Amino acid sequence: MHRAIQRGRKRFGGQGGFTLFEVIMVLLILGIISYFATTRLFSGDALSQSAEMELVKNHLRYAQSRAMNSEMNWGINFESVSQYYLFRGDNPTTPIRLPGVETSNGKAMLTNIRVSGPSPFPNILFDQFGSPNFSDPKIELIIKIKDNNNNWIDTALRITITRNTGFIP
Repeated sequence: MHRAIQRGRKRFGGQGGFTLFEVIMVLLILGIISYFATTRLFSGDALSQSAEMELVKNHLRYAQSRAMNSEMNWGINFESVSQYYLFRGDNPTTPIRLPGVETSNGKAMLTNIRVSGPSPFPNILFDQFGSPNFSDPKIELIIKIKDNNNNWIDTALRITITRNTGFIP
């Protein structure tokens, strides 16, 4: 056994270390990892836009669940492209605080996206079965985001609400 170890040392010249191929492979792997890490770090706008869109969806689902768990209709009033609030069906002008909204008036403010829809912009009201109040087969809220020049542009991102089921994917 001792002779086999000494023969192995003679084969490599008695020196330990890494080959040039191994060093290049490690550097290549580190480069790939750092590329993905930096793109994640500097693409915060896309992440915050996506998070804000999901928040709008969750608030719509919240209004729907409130309607399904009570005898009253609940809805979301999109007051403008950057502001919306929860309301009870009997009083659509009085905002009710949404979960996670920190403003004093209870209205949610959008900073990274804008929401637009059909004209006139609808109040989305859910009944006790979770069905929305519109007659179209589905309604789509179009999400706008900022481009590199800080202009608001339409995107392929949409929030769709199905008429009979109230499904919000």
